[in-house]
Amino acid sequence: MRTCVFIGLTFISCVGLYNSAYAIKPDRNYILTPDSVNWSYEQLTITTEDNFKLNSWLYSPNSENDKNTVLILAYPDAGNMSYFVYFAWMLAKSGYAVATFDYRGFGKSDDFDINPDNLYYTEFSTDLEAVVTAISNKFTHQKIGIWALSMGTTVTSRAYPKIKNDISFIIGEGYVTDTSYIINRYKEKGKNLTLPESAEVYSKIIQNIEIPIQIFAASDDDITTTEDAIELKELLGSNCQIIEYEGQHLQGFQNQIDEKGFGGWYIEQIDSFLAKN
Repeated sequence: MRTCVFIGLTFISCVGLYNSAYAIKPDRNYILTPDSVNWSYEQLTITTEDNFKLNSWLYSPNSENDKNTVLILAYPDAGNMSYFVYFAWMLAKSGYAVATFDYRGFGKSDDFDINPDNLYYTEFSTDLEAVVTAISNKFTHQKIGIWALSMGTTVTSRAYPKIKNDISFIIGEGYVTDTSYIINRYKEKGKNLTLPESAEVYSKIIQNIEIPIQIFAASDDDITTTEDAIELKELLGSNCQIIEYEGQHLQGFQNQIDEKGFGGWYIEQIDSFLAKN
């Protein structure tokens, strides 16, 4: 399924949430670019340690309220970074520098053979590691964090041991806390997915996250549940904050859209979290 957001007659975004196949579904074509919203950005080509070239867009923060903070987007398992142009734009207007990138096999990054029935690829974590290194080298005096969505939370957690010294926080939505939970829940829906490694490897890593982490959890999400997030918080302690909202998987950014505007409520939660940490 895809959720499309409109404000008046203006198209905001169309984000792959649960596609009908429950599968990794990259899109090679861009539906938008930062030019579409007339925002200042820099195009970067980032090379991974195994020599894959990744395409990246770095959105400049609004100079009037620059927060000296960079958010690196690790997106879900469908589409590409162009699906998140309006999201990144809203965050940039709020004063955040935003770095988006395409995993190998997505968008304009290098080719990579993808089995759509994999839950994730460890290679995507290698991609994130390269992006974090490039951004941390570019922004030596700013706070850097990961904004991770669904599969992107798996990618982020898996990369954590190698990026933990370069990032200050994680903001996650639709957080995968235990990969075996996800496999079992998809199986109940009639879809058999595979893991690239044992669930124990992932569990060991995620239980050792030591930096502040904010988790957005949807009340009607039956794949990455609020209960999962609470279970993780019990392991991580006070460093972990959970924000539950009414809605389905990955609908947090448009939560309370009538009151706050697109992304308004969501960005307020991020602002508050970072102010406390």
